[in-house]
Amino acid sequence: MKNDFIRKKSPFTELVGIQTVGQGKYFQLKVQKKHTNSHGYAHGGAIFSLADRAFACAVNTPGKISVAMEMKINYLSPISIGDLLIARPRVIKEGKRTTVCLIEISRKNELVAMILA
Repeated sequence: MKNDFIRKKSPFTELVGIQTVGQGKYFQLKVQKKHTNSHGYAHGGAIFSLADRAFACAVNTPGKISVAMEMKINYLSPISIGDLLIARPRVIKEGKRTTVCLIEISRKNELVAMILA
């Protein structure tokens, strides 16, 4: 991704612990206790936040500011403390005013969540 948006600081992203890797090729989150729900699995909000950061960096290109109008997430597997989540965004369709993006979140080689934004 050739854009300066990925270099912009996001206080929330830093608070959660989301990291940008490979100049925005993918994003990662190492699940810690602070990311869990009352069942001891990763909270859906932590996973969603990882996807949202990947989306934002994929669609905010030079000269274009984009925000999500809607995001739909499917959680496919429970995620535990210690899991390293990788989010890979892919722009599906870019229009003049809106962009559709697919974000796949995996742990090792297993797909654990899919987001359409």
